[in-house]
Amino acid sequence: MSRTLLVRICSAVPFLLIAWIGYTQGQTKQPPELTLNKVKEDLYEIEGDGGNVAVYVTSEGVILVDDKFEQDYEGILAKVKSVTSQPIKYILSTHHHSDHSGGNTRFASTAEIISTANARANIVEHKQSNAQANMVPARIVFTQETAVFLGGKEVRARYFGRGHTNGDAIIYFPALRTLHTGDLMAGKTPLIDYPGGGSVVEWTKTLDEAMKLDFDTVIPGHGP
Repeated sequence: MSRTLLVRICSAVPFLLIAWIGYTQGQTKQPPELTLNKVKEDLYEIEGDGGNVAVYVTSEGVILVDDKFEQDYEGILAKVKSVTSQPIKYILSTHHHSDHSGGNTRFASTAEIISTANARANIVEHKQSNAQANMVPARIVFTQETAVFLGGKEVRARYFGRGHTNGDAIIYFPALRTLHTGDLMAGKTPLIDYPGGGSVVEWTKTLDEAMKLDFDTVIPGHGP
């Protein structure tokens, strides 16, 4: 990224931090309607009420990326069941925020949840001050890279460095050349959570490394 762009990003940081806090604190307890969009063959995206969820269907079960708020559990199940009868086996978390990992409270008894070590620590240490009190961290963590193999399909999770938080994972579907970026990409401007270890300077470097992957489609953290 150019030095001029970096200066512009840095000047916008105070506003973006305030906007991010307002966004996370402004979430309602009643979940709005969720929508399901097909991204590629056997890969879907659930939008609405917080972070975007990726749904990867295999012959042996379903792999999710993120699970929104706790209140979205039934809605997510309904959307998954509309495309497959397979159970949800794994959930790869992009980071610790409750609109991406809040559903862990309901899914942890039936699915294996995986995150970066820093994302788990951030939940354990209650780094998001306005998160629900009963947040459940992942049982399995990684520091640099891990992968899930299910039904002949592969999903990779990589930690490239600090950005939105200090524990952001990029989720990569190699056969589909698709990335789920979590909130490392969540609109036209960076969302930086400084209490959660985020860094606008490192964010540019982290994205530069992630962009070296072979992909043609991106599922961002929020929005279409």
